[in-house]
Amino acid sequence: MSSSSTPSPAAQSSSSSTHRFVATSYNLWAEHRQPEREEPLRGYLQLTRPDVLCLQELRPWSRELLDAALPDHARVDDEFEGWVREGNVYWSTAMFELVEYGAEELEQQSKLRRLFWVRLRHRQADRTVLVATAHFTWQGNPRERAEGISPRINESTLAVAALERLAGDDEPVLFMGDLNDATNAIRVLRGAGLVDSFTACGAPLQPTHPARPTADGNPQVLDWQFHAGPIRSLNSHVGEYFLGDIAPSDHKPVVATYGFDPAPDRSASDEPR
Repeated sequence: MSSSSTPSPAAQSSSSSTHRFVATSYNLWAEHRQPEREEPLRGYLQLTRPDVLCLQELRPWSRELLDAALPDHARVDDEFEGWVREGNVYWSTAMFELVEYGAEELEQQSKLRRLFWVRLRHRQADRTVLVATAHFTWQGNPRERAEGISPRINESTLAVAALERLAGDDEPVLFMGDLNDATNAIRVLRGAGLVDSFTACGAPLQPTHPARPTADGNPQVLDWQFHAGPIRSLNSHVGEYFLGDIAPSDHKPVVATYGFDPAPDRSASDEPR
C-alpha cells in the first residue's frame, strides 16, 4: 500500500487543524453480561460521540442501543446478517455522507465475519476516506492450540489485498479492529505500508484487554487502528470508562484523532503541453 509524500509542516498544520475527526474501534463483547453493561455502554457513547465508530462483536441488542445513543449518526443497513451480528461502521451524518460499502471475505471460520468497509465523503473537506474494520480469529481457537497454525497471517494478508483493491488513488485509508495479535498479523499490515495510530504519534502501545474488573486475563494489545495515504494520526489513546465497577466491554476502545493531509495539486500536470 503506497504512502503519500510528506507535505510541509505549515501545510500539515493547516490541513489537520481544519478537518479533524475522531475514530473509535470497539469490540462490544457479544451478549456477555449484557444487562450489566447496557448503561455503561450507553454512557460511554453519549459522552464521547466519535465521528467514526468501527465495531466488532455487534449484536441486535447493542445495535439498538447504539442507534438510540447516537441519533446523529448513521450506519450500514444491509440484509447480510454479519452487519447485525458481527461488524458495522457508524459515522456522524453532520460530518460524513456514505458513498458505498461492502463486506470482503477473509476466509474465517465464522461466515458472518468479514472485512466490513465504507467509503465516506467528508462534507467540509470534500474528499473520501475508506474505513474498514475486521475481527481476526482468537488465539485460543482449536486448530491453533493443537497445531500452532495462526489463521491471522492469512486474514491479515487478505485484508491488505482487499484494502489495496478498494482504495482509490490518493485516498486515505483507515483499518481497525480486534486483530487478536501483536506480532505476525501486525508485521503483515506494517509491511504493506499501514501505520498504527500509536506508532504514528511516537507513543507506546497500550494493552486493550482485559477491562478489569469487568473481565479477567493477562494484559494484551489486541485492538488496533492503522492508516495509510494522505492522512495522519494526531493523537491516540486507549479508553478507560466505568460506571461503578462495570466497563462497557471486556475490551477497551482504541481512539484516534486524524487530520487529512492537503489534497495533491494536480493543476500543473493537467495543463496542456
